[in-house]
Amino acid sequence: MSDAPLRCKSGWGYMEFWTAILGLARNAFVAVPVAVLTAALALTGWLVLPERYVASASMVLVTPSGGGSIDRTKPLAQTNPLLQFSDDLRTTASILILAMNSPDVFRSVGVTEDGPVDLTIDDGRTNPTLLGVGTTGPFVYVEVEAPSRAEAAKVLAAAQERLREELEDRQNELKAHPVTFVQLDDVVRLGPEADLAPKLQGAAGGALVGLLAGFGAAYAAVRGKLRLPARLQPSAAPEPPPQENRENGTPRRPAGLNGRAPRDPAVDDAETGPIDVISGGER
Repeated sequence: MSDAPLRCKSGWGYMEFWTAILGLARNAFVAVPVAVLTAALALTGWLVLPERYVASASMVLVTPSGGGSIDRTKPLAQTNPLLQFSDDLRTTASILILAMNSPDVFRSVGVTEDGPVDLTIDDGRTNPTLLGVGTTGPFVYVEVEAPSRAEAAKVLAAAQERLREELEDRQNELKAHPVTFVQLDDVVRLGPEADLAPKLQGAAGGALVGLLAGFGAAYAAVRGKLRLPARLQPSAAPEPPPQENRENGTPRRPAGLNGRAPRDPAVDDAETGPIDVISGGER
């Protein structure tokens, strides 16, 4: 029972707040400056955030046409490499991804820590189009985000070249025959494209700040006028000084609440004089 008045009061205050906001929005003297402020901050957010470009490449590991082994007594079997996917290639792809995700490799392709260029190398889990097939095939996905088209294309090419070098070096270390080398081919390569998501987020954030700041200031100004401080509120009118009676020179007091002058014993005794007290005599 004790919480009911509180809930009612809170709900009434909530509705009163939004009613005041709607009233301010309909007021041209408030809505126009707020709209100008919102547009200015949205444009500022769009211009301040730098433009970004994204380039990506989806690569797949394939076995050579002769298979993964060599029998020198027999000619090489002409097997289609696209029909030879296996878990071994997925393991090879995982090894390449782990080897590439190191600070030294990133620096070798032009990506520094806390720099303007971002490089992503994985099995395709960060790409929505490869999310369903990235776990079933030996894919290597490379994505570069840079502040310019030329830099994005340059880093992407360097990363792909480093991947192929890493694959070849590991096969040479394992003394595999060159005929059996696994290859890394491009499936899809997308050139640098402008990414407007950061700039749109900046514009939306600026517009939101403009709306909140504009209507917040207007609402605070209205509430401040309704609730003036005690020192600014009008005080009670002072009591007027007593006026002199022109007939006998005695001070005349202002009328009381009922239209009559309040009684003053000292003045009344002076006007009427002392009253004799008559005591009854003995009978």
